[in-house]
Amino acid sequence: MPSGRSDKYDFFLSRRGSVAAIAQEVTDVLKENGYRVRTQDYDIPITANFIEEMHEAVKNARDLVVLFTRDYEQSPYTRMEFTSFEANAAQSAEKRRMVILRCEDAPLLGLFAPHVYQDLVGIGDAEQRRSRILAAAEGRSQALEPPPRPFIGVPPRIASFTGRADELDRLDAILMHDKPAAVTQASVGRAAVQGMGGVGKTSLAIEYAHRFRGLYAGVCWCPTETHTGLLSALASLAATLGAATAQEADVEKAAKAALRRLAEQRATWLLVYDNVPAPVAIGDLLPSAGARVLITSRFSDWSELAEEVALDVLPPEEAVVLLESRTGRSDAGGAQKLAEALGRLPLALDHAAAYCKRTQMQFGDYARKASTLIDAAPRGAGYPRSVAATFDLAITEAVAQCQAAKPLIAYLAQCAPERIPMILVEGAVEDEAERLEALAALAEVSLIKHDPFEDGTPAVTVHRLVQVVARALPEANGTAQKPVERLMARLAAIYPEEGYDFGSWPLCAHLTPHFLTQRDACPALLLDRAARYLSSRSAYSQARQLLLDALAIREGMLGPEHPDTARSLNSLAIVLMAQGDFAEARPLCERALAINEKMLGPEHPDTATSLSYLAGVLQNQGDLAGARPRYERALAIKEKALGPGHIDTATSLYNLAQLRQNQGDFAGARPLYERALAIYEKTFGPEHPYTAANFHNLAQRLQIHGDFAGARRLYERALAIYEKTLGCDHPDTATSLSGLASLLLDESDFAGARPLYERALAIYEKTFGPEHFYTAASMSNFARLLKDTGHANEAEPLFHKAIASAEKAVGREHPATQRSASQYARPAGGDRARLGGSDRRAIRACDP
Repeated sequence: MPSGRSDKYDFFLSRRGSVAAIAQEVTDVLKENGYRVRTQDYDIPITANFIEEMHEAVKNARDLVVLFTRDYEQSPYTRMEFTSFEANAAQSAEKRRMVILRCEDAPLLGLFAPHVYQDLVGIGDAEQRRSRILAAAEGRSQALEPPPRPFIGVPPRIASFTGRADELDRLDAILMHDKPAAVTQASVGRAAVQGMGGVGKTSLAIEYAHRFRGLYAGVCWCPTETHTGLLSALASLAATLGAATAQEADVEKAAKAALRRLAEQRATWLLVYDNVPAPVAIGDLLPSAGARVLITSRFSDWSELAEEVALDVLPPEEAVVLLESRTGRSDAGGAQKLAEALGRLPLALDHAAAYCKRTQMQFGDYARKASTLIDAAPRGAGYPRSVAATFDLAITEAVAQCQAAKPLIAYLAQCAPERIPMILVEGAVEDEAERLEALAALAEVSLIKHDPFEDGTPAVTVHRLVQVVARALPEANGTAQKPVERLMARLAAIYPEEGYDFGSWPLCAHLTPHFLTQRDACPALLLDRAARYLSSRSAYSQARQLLLDALAIREGMLGPEHPDTARSLNSLAIVLMAQGDFAEARPLCERALAINEKMLGPEHPDTATSLSYLAGVLQNQGDLAGARPRYERALAIKEKALGPGHIDTATSLYNLAQLRQNQGDFAGARPLYERALAIYEKTFGPEHPYTAANFHNLAQRLQIHGDFAGARRLYERALAIYEKTLGCDHPDTATSLSGLASLLLDESDFAGARPLYERALAIYEKTFGPEHFYTAASMSNFARLLKDTGHANEAEPLFHKAIASAEKAVGREHPATQRSASQYARPAGGDRARLGGSDRRAIRACDP
């Protein structure tokens, strides 16, 4: 407990200047809890005054707080402080303690070894740090294990890694600036390892990540061959950091949330961006602080973005060591000949060693074989000829052991290189025993490695140069299309049909990189499925392009008036509507409706779907009168063709209910909502986004009729479902936030409404941009709140911007534009009955 003596201190805080910020933090925490603290000043020359002050501080402080760093013992000042304290404590009748707060990942040796300590290394949460500081000060500390250090997606350490000491030291110097204390600083070091394919860039990065992981709070490995792969890796990091849930719908938002959270951390992470095609591929996805970035790339010029570490082939002596250690042999002469034959390229040497070990071939014999293949290899193939030679030999050996290895490696060569899930591998060879034997044969000669996902899903990884060589073999004998066809067939069999079902997202995330690798060969059906998944994750631009491709395929193969062409038109229209591009969506809906009425008839369910899409466009353009008969006709068709309890009927009920509510027909809307809700709950369960949409709209109706308590329960339930299933930054979550905020306004809870509106507006701005129609509606609601709470100066520019954006997006006469203008014109504190509500129509307002 705090000392009551005015001439005494509870704690004297001893530290090096490198942790000045932590010293201030510890001092503040202790003083806030009533303790008297004397803090050592920055390092100063030894003078009589200094020694006297230190002597008095050590003598008059009950306990000594040591902020332990690697360099603590190296300073004569701090060494004098803790040794003097130990000597005084030994002679004192009063119990005096040395309290150690470890600020760097360094062992406690010598006099420090027996002392209890608390760890601040890797602890970023302010409240948790405060708790640890107080626990140590009050004697409640225990010798704790260091906090967990996440190691996300990092490939296994390569047992045969050899040499590269200079390059590893150079990376350490760039990324850590030769100062371990830098792990607590909010700066960003970037190093780019660049060189030709097969030179060992990724292997060096793997070794660095494993060897130096103790200097970082965590490590995250990010494959960057595809934009989707990079976003997915950063989204996993976001989940680890608590910046987003694992089920976050919008992977780009999750990725950027991870980068923002890194900047807020005290401890520093290492991000490895592997195989970056060019700086532009990662320019907008680099952390601003809180991390070091290690890049590997064939791209030659990184001077604008990072410090370069050029990687060449291995020196002769290291190449010999690699071959001998990998095979367990001692044959320096043969190893030297083989190393020179393969150009001392690490990737070629590793595979050659695996082959020699597997077949017991001598280094010299392999060198002669490889030289023959190298001479015959095509020039200008985009990879070293030594690589082609070693991989050709390895593939030949694997096929000799198991014939199924040939179609398997040809199949794997068509996938993305990193983490091919085993469920996708199953499509290469039907017989399970043969497939497992082929996998074992390929693994024995190092052509593949087992590399499961973080969630434990089994997968294999194939080096990209192995894929290049493996693709060349079927191309040479005219069978290149067969493995592509098998891959497409397997994807069609296992890629989830309903990408909007968040339960399917993990599988979709595992499969999508491999789908995108063969996008040009994908059938329209697969393009549709992937687009639904990407759209559900708010990746609308990517989904839009896939749907345009699908439409082009169907128009080319089936003609412009085929019902499947109409389905493509509808799918594209719904993504355009989600983006707020109603003007472009409308002619697509009209064309799809005309096709279905002509080819399928006016009473077909697909005709009803087209009617719903067109009605949705009209509704969002403000033509409620034009939308209503189309919704009513769609509902009648669905009830007749599918039955009153069908899920598609429920969607039509929901659409019509929402329209009637917007027309002010609340009595007519309620039974439609209740019917739809009953069907949704029965079909999907009470925790599905479709169910949440009905809760939200029923809440709006109760709010309008004054049942605020009932409305609040439904709003909060809808919001909880959206946050759980779609994520905290999804547009549907923003819609739910706005609805709840509008209710709080009706209850005059301005303080409660403001953060909800601010959060909704931030989501819309990030998702759609600052000038989008949905953003404008949200901005108008927030501006009205500011005006009503006496912040007219803040509200004025927001109103102007909201009205201008709405006019640009949907025209001056649109109800949304008129509503914004009306809110601006009303006096502060005027009628708020319809201030809030939804900023946008729910994306699921049309038939799925």
